[in-house]
Amino acid sequence: MRILFVSFFNPFLIETGVEVHIRGLSQALCKLGCEIHILVLISKGFSKVSNKIKVHGLSHFIHHLPIISGHVLPLTSVGSINNLCREYKIDIIHGQSPSTWAYSFLRERNIPFVVTLHSTSFGELESYFDMPISHVNAGVMFGAFNEVLSALLTCVEYRYADKVVAVSNAIGEDAIRYFRLPRERVAIIHNGIDLQELDSYHFHEDEKREHTILSIGRLVWRKGHKYLIDAMPYVLSEYPDANLLIIGEGDQKAPLMRRVKELGIDDSVHFLGRVSRERLYSLYREVEVYVQPSLYEPFGITILEAMSMKKPVIATRVGGIPEIITNGVEGLLVEPKNSLQLANAIIHVFSDSSLRERLGNNARKKVEKNFTWEAIAKKYIELYNSLLDEKKGP
Repeated sequence: MRILFVSFFNPFLIETGVEVHIRGLSQALCKLGCEIHILVLISKGFSKVSNKIKVHGLSHFIHHLPIISGHVLPLTSVGSINNLCREYKIDIIHGQSPSTWAYSFLRERNIPFVVTLHSTSFGELESYFDMPISHVNAGVMFGAFNEVLSALLTCVEYRYADKVVAVSNAIGEDAIRYFRLPRERVAIIHNGIDLQELDSYHFHEDEKREHTILSIGRLVWRKGHKYLIDAMPYVLSEYPDANLLIIGEGDQKAPLMRRVKELGIDDSVHFLGRVSRERLYSLYREVEVYVQPSLYEPFGITILEAMSMKKPVIATRVGGIPEIITNGVEGLLVEPKNSLQLANAIIHVFSDSSLRERLGNNARKKVEKNFTWEAIAKKYIELYNSLLDEKKGP
């Protein structure tokens, strides 16, 4: 089976959630005998092979203009997609929303077209509604405008796709609700994780940091970092040596740093910005607990990464998170926007080493059973084959 993925960025160079998804899935499909091609929209035009996967670049001149790149490039890519399909006899085209909105209605109908829905712009926008005025800035306004535009374009994409794959049941329901999609055109296939890559990194036991919390994600309002920061004074009242490490960049960095100063906890909250993959895996190993305080979370690949490292996870009961974590089994779930619940959960985990061990071991077992890319890739192959059979007809 020959599959063409369409991506904004090169998944072997960029570490966003979508690119991690494409890299993990494409590598697993390759191991299962599929021939994989990836068309990268934001590039300067190139073609090379990475891990037996052929990566093609789209030559263009507008990739430095953010709004234009994100919404006009899919229109300029239609010809390249069709050319690659003819040259390599592609069987399946798999887009990552909204990278294929233009192709969706200009495509050649004989090739099955699948698009993965990682989140909905409507869900992203809803998270802006309770944002304090003090947190609104140019980055927030740009982000909101971008989501409105994306919502309009993805409506086109999902209307013409043969199948929309949602990364969680929660996002699947959002797709049906927001985009008026027939339920039979929506498939649910979770994200996965590359355990071999994670396990290949080594660490020493003496690198562990007591009473240290890790949280990873874009510094945008929907990730809920403000509520985690507000929980820290409660945590520090019980564990004065506690530290919170925040990885990520985004339009909320300045407001969050101001909040840290207002609370007088500068010495206990550390913004690390972007870090290398190797450094990230090392931090997962070192800390005692991982916290995901999101207000809206379609799935949560970082949660899977922490679970694979046998780390207890504290997360909010939103979106696809309850599909990953059963409260009290692999982690602890709390209500969103509730700093006191977050603090109590963190203190509880800090105070009970047997709980940490039990949650961590259960988390690793669940990832091994349900969330490896090998298992996820097999589900995609079943989906691809069903679409190919439909095209063949009786």
